[in-house]
Amino acid sequence: MKIRLLLPLLLLISNQVHGQEVPDSVYVNISPDFVTNYDEGARLKYLKASVALKIVGLSEEAVRHHLPSIKNSLVILFTSQAEENLTSTVGRETLRREALDEVRRIMSTLERDGDQQIEDLYFTNFIVQQ
Repeated sequence: MKIRLLLPLLLLISNQVHGQEVPDSVYVNISPDFVTNYDEGARLKYLKASVALKIVGLSEEAVRHHLPSIKNSLVILFTSQAEENLTSTVGRETLRREALDEVRRIMSTLERDGDQQIEDLYFTNFIVQQ
């Protein structure tokens, strides 16, 4: 009987930090937007991408702390892309998944269980200049 009463109280306490309600997930916009060249060819081609991470609410500080490492890896990933990966819907979705995997890899290297802190990655803006 006591366990039934204690469980809701523990859940309520676990979702609060310093008297403030902590959401299950939060979004972290990576700024500034990524602007980079891609597809080593005779002509310069540019990509501009806005990226947002959906993360576990309690891990926001850790993710923000490691943003320089995350940004560096994403720049390298974006610049290595071939044109067909950026101009088709399937290619952009593949790139989004690769970017998500890369961010999870970085966080798992830098934080204990860091890969579990990253729920998803979204492109909120994606412009390709050919």
